[in-house]
Amino acid sequence: MAYRAWLWRLMYTSAYMATITLVAAAMPFFGDFVSVCGAVGFTPLDFVLPALAFLKAGKLPKNLGLRRTVKALCCAVAVLFSAIGVLACIGAIRAIVLDVKTYKFFHDM
Repeated sequence: MAYRAWLWRLMYTSAYMATITLVAAAMPFFGDFVSVCGAVGFTPLDFVLPALAFLKAGKLPKNLGLRRTVKALCCAVAVLFSAIGVLACIGAIRAIVLDVKTYKFFHDM
């Protein structure tokens, strides 16, 4: 049974990789789609979420002035990087729109 599972996994992985390679070769602006994914996924997960999680679960200082400063900085980081993520997403979508105008199937091959 282990041989069958291994063979099935090999066939499935090979078919998946061939399909993804075909899609990547067909779109000369594939990097622009990766940029959208990065703007939507990378920025919030790496910059916004940790700041908000620290505010929710972190031990804030007992000193009231320092506590306010830490809260303000965490909120500023969350707002700033949310804006950067939105701008990055707009820029990536703009790049896709510009590339679509000159798109040819399998252009880079």
